[in-house]
Amino acid sequence: MLEPTPALDNVPLLSPRFVWKLTAVVAVMCLVTLAIALTGREIGKTILQAGNTAETTPYEIVIGNDVLSLPANVIRFESQRVSGVQNAVDTYFSWPGMNGYSEAAREIFNQTRSADGLIFARIAQATMSRDMSGRFTPIYKRLTDGVPVAGPSGLDSFRLKSGAGYANELMYVERGASHQPYAIRCLVEDAGSEPDFNTRTGCQRDISIGKDLSVTYRFSIDLLPHWREIERDVRNRLETALIR
Repeated sequence: MLEPTPALDNVPLLSPRFVWKLTAVVAVMCLVTLAIALTGREIGKTILQAGNTAETTPYEIVIGNDVLSLPANVIRFESQRVSGVQNAVDTYFSWPGMNGYSEAAREIFNQTRSADGLIFARIAQATMSRDMSGRFTPIYKRLTDGVPVAGPSGLDSFRLKSGAGYANELMYVERGASHQPYAIRCLVEDAGSEPDFNTRTGCQRDISIGKDLSVTYRFSIDLLPHWREIERDVRNRLETALIR
């Protein structure tokens, strides 16, 4: 009968070196899992925000001879959230209120099939001497087709000639105003067509502000009855942003 070997009986089942290695592996796996969770949360938040930001850090943007101070949450594209000279800046606002993106207003800004409650405004150096109101009588009026039809809130609608490059568009003009009337172009959806985001933001108007800036703003035709308030609010919001 063999006698037990003392050396073998005293050998531990798990060596200290193995225990340290196992502990290190478990710790690394925990750190990796935590990093994946945190990264996934940030990626998910970024996707959810779709480029939006609730930050209100102001940026001074120089366009031509004008300087604008705009908070980050009204600047639509991340690449434009920088101070300095730019060719143009794209902004967006919830309406009413003309406020920028916030967590509370996330659903308004993240719409993909509608533009309810949103106003988009592109600010660039003017390339024409007159804004849309100033161009109506000398240009657009000559391109209207047929008699005007009464529209919402004191506006008349004119169909524009398709051969002039304005297919499926109506021009709404302030009724009874002879000198530079309010004027705006709106896309008309084809019968039976599925409305897309472009048609839901299909009313477009441009105005002049500052020394040499043109603001092209657009919104859903559903907001057209509020054209007076929208015109006032867009002008006030952007003229207030000008650094005199």
